[in-house]
Parts: sequence; C-alpha cells; structure tokens
Amino acid sequence: MSFAFTPEEQSRVEVATFLGIHLDPISYVDLSTIIVLGTMYVFEFIALCYQLRNRDYLPLRVKNVPVMFSLYFGGVSWLLGDIFTGGLVHLGQSPVLRNCKFTVIWLRVCIGAYYVTSIFALRCYSLYYVFCKGKAFKGRILLLSLGVTGLSIVAFGVISMLLPARMTVEYEEILDMCNFNHTYVLCVLVVIWTIWAYTAVMSWKMRKIPFCFNERVEIFATFGILLIVSLLNSMCLLVISIYPASLGWRTALVYTNHVGASIGYWVVMWEPTYACMFHRDEYFQYWINILKEDQMEREYEYSSNLNTDTTLNLIEYPDIPYKAHSTHGSTLGSTAISDIYTTDHGN
Repeated sequence: MSFAFTPEEQSRVEVATFLGIHLDPISYVDLSTIIVLGTMYVFEFIALCYQLRNRDYLPLRVKNVPVMFSLYFGGVSWLLGDIFTGGLVHLGQSPVLRNCKFTVIWLRVCIGAYYVTSIFALRCYSLYYVFCKGKAFKGRILLLSLGVTGLSIVAFGVISMLLPARMTVEYEEILDMCNFNHTYVLCVLVVIWTIWAYTAVMSWKMRKIPFCFNERVEIFATFGILLIVSLLNSMCLLVISIYPASLGWRTALVYTNHVGASIGYWVVMWEPTYACMFHRDEYFQYWINILKEDQMEREYEYSSNLNTDTTLNLIEYPDIPYKAHSTHGSTLGSTAISDIYTTDHGN
C-alpha cells in the first residue's frame, strides 16, 4: 500500500478535478497519522494488560477492567473504520477494503463509534444510579443496561446490512473511496447525538452532588468529549463536501475521535492505575478509609474484603500528586469508587 505520489494517484487526483472535486492525494501525512494513533493504542494495550493482571486490586476492580478492555477494542475497531473509510488509504487493492458496508457499518459505526460512546454514556448512568439513587450498579440492572446497549447496536448493524448499498454506503471506484448515503449519515448522527443528549441529562442531574475522587472530572470530560466528537463528525459528514478528499479534515476528524476516546478512557483509569504502580498500599488504605467513612460497604458488598481494623482517620500522603482532600461533603461521596460496572465482587 503506497503513500507516495504515484502515477496512479496522480490520475485519481486528475479524475477528481475533472469531476469538480478537490482531492488531496493520500500521502505520508496519512501514514504518520496511522503510525501515531497506532502507537498510542499499542501503549494503551500494554497498560491494559497491566490493569488486567492487577484486576484484583480493589480500586481497579470497581472500574470493571474487562468492560474497559472491551472499550479498548471498540476504539481499535473505530480506528480501523476511520482509516479504511476516511480516505487515509487506498481501497482498490483489497476486496475486504472495498466492502464499504462492512468497514463503515461494523468497524466504524457499530463496534466502533456506537459502542465506545455508549459505554461512556452507560458509565455516566452508573454514576447517576449510585450517587443519586444510592444503589449499586450491578446484577440485574447492570446486565439489563449492557444487554439493551448491545442488542440496540447489533440491531442497527443488521438492519443496515440488509438495506441496499445505495441506501447506506457503497464503494466509489473512480475516486477509490466509500460514498455515504446522505440519509443514512443523518440516521447515524441522530444516534450519536441521542447518546450525547442522554449523557448531558445525566450530567445535569448530578451537577449538585459533591464528589470525593475524580467523578466530576469524569462526568464533564465525557460530556465535553462526546460533544466535540459529535460536532466534528456532524460537520465533516454533513457540511464538508466529501471530507475524505481533504487532508486537513480527514486528519482532524480521526485525531479528534481517537485522542478524545483515549482521554475519556484515562480520565477514568489513570488514578487507580498510577496508584497501583507507585502507591499501591497507601492508596488502597486511603480508598478503604473513604469507603468506610461513606458507609458504602453494604452497597458494594466489599465488607468481606475489608480489614475491619482499618482506621477511619484519613491519612495524608503529601508525596502523592493526586493527594485527595481529607474532608468531603456527602455520605454517598465516594462511590467513586464507584464506577461500578461490577457484577461479581466475590472473585
């Protein structure tokens, strides 16, 4: 797969010009985008392996590392979909890449964008369920939420695949890129904006709740990232004429999608991961103290795992960058701990 300006690529640019389309050739800028984002995902994979290995560390376990691991693979699928359908590579040399219905509907939309944004929205709902309702987000409600999310994504994908290519997306041989149906694009964006609106409602309902850890940052980060991703995707797909033809727009979109998703992931996972690596015992002690002080052992069924001799006096760790305050204002405070995608606390 060449990124050089070959005679074939020059011919493609000339054909596009004849059709009245300004086409920036696929170049080493596109290759550098693939390398940078690919490297980012490689480092994240290494971090995820560490998180899986240490998944019994309670501050990590309540984040439900397996679900976050699935989120990672959703991001990889989204990246592949963006690369294959966003004008970063040539499609004509591979029958798989020419199958735009597969690369767009499954890689980019369903397993990619929909799954990733849905998990972020579901996490926001889990915080609402814990902080506002005072209940643990586990068992039936967790399975029901994941089931509805998964089934809705699969249903959208299956229905999209059953529609004729002209009504969804089809391969355009002359320009060597995927051609999106405008109505189908609108349907995709409506779903993305619906997910954002749901996140916005959950965030608004939690606006006055005091937090102890970084949940407020997580909520606003999720809200902001989904807003930016939704806006830029809407602009590129609706306002910009054939955005994959523009080097600037296709590069901006793929970076926004995946740097945004990465930031959203690490806002959730960085603190327990950092603590597990460098302040394992100290942070665990602090974490347990907060859990006991907020009297959340029963809700999270952690009592059997806790040391009953643990003091309730919060300990100061001035050498820890994320040093938390020693007082906080809610009896439901730290359910932060809280993430709470946990179905089995006994393992």
